Amino acid sequence: MSIAVLEKSFSILEVLARSGRGLTLAELAGECRLPKPTAFRVLKSLRDLGYVGQAGRGGAYELSARLASLREAGRDEVVRQKVRPFMERLHAMFNETVNLGFLENTYVRYGHVIETTQPLRWIVRPGARNLFHTTALGRAIVAHLPETHQARLVARACATVPARQRKALRAALVTELAATQARGYALEEEETDVGVACVAIPLFGLGEPLAAVSVSVPVHRFPARQRTALIAAMLEIRPLAAASA
Repeated sequence: MSIAVLEKSFSILEVLARSGRGLTLAELAGECRLPKPTAFRVLKSLRDLGYVGQAGRGGAYELSARLASLREAGRDEVVRQKVRPFMERLHAMFNETVNLGFLENTYVRYGHVIETTQPLRWIVRPGARNLFHTTALGRAIVAHLPETHQARLVARACATVPARQRKALRAALVTELAATQARGYALEEEETDVGVACVAIPLFGLGEPLAAVSVSVPVHRFPARQRTALIAAMLEIRPLAAASA
């Protein structure tokens, strides 16, 4: 990316910050003294990255809560420290692997892991990444994002599969994200790794999910009674963890 593009991007962000309200493409182009096609391209990139929101197709643009989160220095470490007690509590209750994940574009990055001490385990290293739609962590976060941001991520996820599979994937994702939002947790079974199931809850901060916590369990240790107990424990912890994040 050239310095000129960066200057245009920050010019738009600064104008939005000063305005205190949503601005149309024409208003932004005029304030920043940019051609409308140039302003549109910059805004599209900022919107795709989640730093600018838009009120519907052709609507006004405004800064997102995600941009505000950048002010918190060392966000990952701050979230890790705040959420660790709840992760340790889940680990003590079930002795299964507990994960903290952060959304990065269409991926979830694992920021912290507490492994089970049981002999059969699912091993993931901090820094590893998975496409958001294949993981409970990713679904828990994306299900609670603003509608326009969620729709863009779904479209980009569908673009990763062959064209003939996209319609079915989109329908399945939209249905699963709606269900995840309604019940308050995400569930994934043997979609990322064979023999492993995950339950995840989102963490909220600054108006949108910053991250999510999941518990990963080998499917042979996940009968209906254990599943019910784990989900109940995570839903009980969720409001506390959300307040801490």
